[in-house]
Amino acid sequence: PGFVMPEREIGGVLDGIIGKARKRVIVASFASHVHRIQQVVDVAFRHGRRICFVGRSMVRNMQIAQDLGYLTVPDGLVVDMEQAATLPHDKLVLISTGSQGEPLSALSRMARGDHRQINIRPDDLVILASSLIPGNENAVFAVVNGLARVGATVVTQQNAKVHVSGHAS
Repeated sequence: PGFVMPEREIGGVLDGIIGKARKRVIVASFASHVHRIQQVVDVAFRHGRRICFVGRSMVRNMQIAQDLGYLTVPDGLVVDMEQAATLPHDKLVLISTGSQGEPLSALSRMARGDHRQINIRPDDLVILASSLIPGNENAVFAVVNGLARVGATVVTQQNAKVHVSGHAS
């Protein structure tokens, strides 16, 4: 029994959080959740931030989604990792894999400090825009702990409505 909040409600929450961010924002989500990624793209655009997709499945899935017309990205909004490295931190949103703490995912590598191109900074804002799937608790908490250890601010569904279930009650 119950009611599941609609996905479109997440956009306003993300807008508020990303709109207040003063430095780099990293949003971790399922690489298959095209509607959630669209909301992040829209918010980044509204706030004058460029986006960079991080993680093989995220890059691949978002290219396929764009090719099929399921993801609409304004021209010039997407940058690659080399371009992202040259942007001011307050003008960038990284959209990453790893919301479930998968050991080889981009976010897990960032949290451990062994991502080849991205180092977490104390002023980074990391948003885990997904639910905690039962069984993944230890892996997700290890990622959150690694991010917090460096000083990043981590936002999860526990402290903001950054995720709603895709499943009915």
